[in-house]
Amino acid sequence: MKNILYLCFLSIFLSCSSGASTEVDNGDFASAFQALLPESLDGGYGQFKGVSMSVYTPELDIDWSGAEGFSDTEEEMKLSSDQPFRIASMTKTFVAAAIWRLHEMDSLDVTSNISSHISTAHDSILKNGGYPTDEITIQQCLTHTSGLYDYAMAGNTYVELCRNNPQKVWTRTEQLQLAMDTGKPVGKPGERYRYGDTGYILLGEIIERKTGMNLGQALRSLLNYDELGMSLTWLEEIEDAPKDRLPYVSRYFRGLDATEWHPSMDLYGGGGIVSTTGDLSKFLHGLFSGNIFDKKETLAQMIAPTSYASSYNPLDDPRYKDYRSGIWKVTLYGMEAYMHKGLWGSSFIVIPNLNASIATNYTRGNAERMIKKAALIIKNAHDKKMKS
Repeated sequence: MKNILYLCFLSIFLSCSSGASTEVDNGDFASAFQALLPESLDGGYGQFKGVSMSVYTPELDIDWSGAEGFSDTEEEMKLSSDQPFRIASMTKTFVAAAIWRLHEMDSLDVTSNISSHISTAHDSILKNGGYPTDEITIQQCLTHTSGLYDYAMAGNTYVELCRNNPQKVWTRTEQLQLAMDTGKPVGKPGERYRYGDTGYILLGEIIERKTGMNLGQALRSLLNYDELGMSLTWLEEIEDAPKDRLPYVSRYFRGLDATEWHPSMDLYGGGGIVSTTGDLSKFLHGLFSGNIFDKKETLAQMIAPTSYASSYNPLDDPRYKDYRSGIWKVTLYGMEAYMHKGLWGSSFIVIPNLNASIATNYTRGNAERMIKKAALIIKNAHDKKMKS
């Protein structure tokens, strides 16, 4: 297991021994982080048109955001760090945290089966598709071990449907039915890891039914957006966008401009949130710093290792990630860290030992080398502080 995680992380985070310095003089973190932005764009050989990053670590008094380049490939608008963007699958971390918050409040048992928490119509769709909903648990949906086929990315059908009819208004029911029509179960409940959106749109439904709110309102309330200072985060289409917000950063997929695709194509729990790097870094920090959960054990349960059937060996699975509930674990400079990525070019990571969170967004594409260098700047400064 350690070998596969090491190789995975090595492939994600390339060497950072050259270029912008990771040593900070006179506490000038702003200059050090800002220098990483043009370096990252240069390293993309023209692929990356713009990049923004936010770093939040209160122990070093760092609350920094910056941007470089453009918000579109046509280079018509300079990128601002306050520009919102669709975060895609990073929404899963929000949804997972909301589920665990409900569990903490004794409003929901994550070990219970999904059949008792979803609509009769959706339960019937799943059963007709060959899924034993009385055996699939909420926790299995959280950790991608439910066996559900991924309607969104397991094949090309959904992408082609979105591309050919970009303004189609999708429903959760249609997406669930598409999973039944285009694929078969990928495993028995609890057997193996297989990433997908199908389980998370069901989790979104469970949150709505349990709270009596729409998903946007429920996430906002359960996750304390206001207390965390997240003024530029909302569930697109479901909630009103903040007044006077800047235009979206453009979104691209396989060379396609997906910026104007209707929000419903990625809205119901697997994705759907619009945010900024600044808000994302504050959310992740708040999640790991006791500003969302009342009990420390709730976070421990959320990030606890996932169990699988004895017949499943992650070492044999090229798609495997050490996925917990809505977030996966990695190792960075010998420290545990937790991260998630979004399809359109965004990432965030939290390093508990440094009490630091970092969020990035690229106008097109994605690269994590900058995250590693930002983390090393923090680590070097932290080590110096500990020695002084």
